[in-house]
Amino acid sequence: MTFPHATVPLFVYGSLRPGMALWGAIAPHVDESRPASVAGRLHWHEGGEWPLLLTGGTDRVRGELLSLRPGDEVNRVIVDEELLYGYDARWLPVATDDGEEHAALVLVWPRETELGPRIAGNDFSGVTRGED
Repeated sequence: MTFPHATVPLFVYGSLRPGMALWGAIAPHVDESRPASVAGRLHWHEGGEWPLLLTGGTDRVRGELLSLRPGDEVNRVIVDEELLYGYDARWLPVATDDGEEHAALVLVWPRETELGPRIAGNDFSGVTRGED
């Protein structure tokens, strides 16, 4: 996977994944999407509405690595829907399913507070609050 100069590698694991709630807002700006993972663990927010990624450890969180063209709509989603809720944006190593590793922007939960239960399998796709 190559990232043209005008794109940003973004790892998504929750509502920004293809088919999820916020995908439609960024989909027109995605040049490529590949299955990938990042070191960490996935929890429900204590309110049970969205996933929180905590980094580190040996577990892997499943998601997609996007080649994303920045723009006003993308900026709005990332700032208004993610950063304002308390996520941090960090550059982390992400491994694609075909073995490539890339530095990518990842929206992570920066603290051990507001955590609900772990999300089974560290994979938010297809999961609903009642399944964990």
